[in-house]
Amino acid sequence: MLEGSVMEVGKLYISLFIIFSMVSLALFFSEINHANEFKQYVNYQIERNGGLTSEANNKINTFNQEHYKGKFKVQSSQMSQQLAFGNEVTYTINTKHDFFFLPLLSKDISVKGTAISQIR
Repeated sequence: MLEGSVMEVGKLYISLFIIFSMVSLALFFSEINHANEFKQYVNYQIERNGGLTSEANNKINTFNQEHYKGKFKVQSSQMSQQLAFGNEVTYTINTKHDFFFLPLLSKDISVKGTAISQIR
């Protein structure tokens, strides 16, 4: 009789762990999807403003605060530079994902991107 109840509790804990792991994995992939959506917006701003100018950075930071609560950081060696038509801008978008039921685990997400200045 006791073995049956112990097995039921064990199955319950294993089932809960699997369910939480699946939800956490889904949230992680959702975070990667958000980073790719943000990358698309950064590309658009670089193309429209001729690089990562101060105006482009202001628009990117405003969009980041409004839609993603400031969780992304854009890093580039070409910050605040106006570039001529056809020049390439390389940048990296960084964020950190914390798994919700295992606070010790966190994963840095880094998405590299390039965009071409479209300003003549």
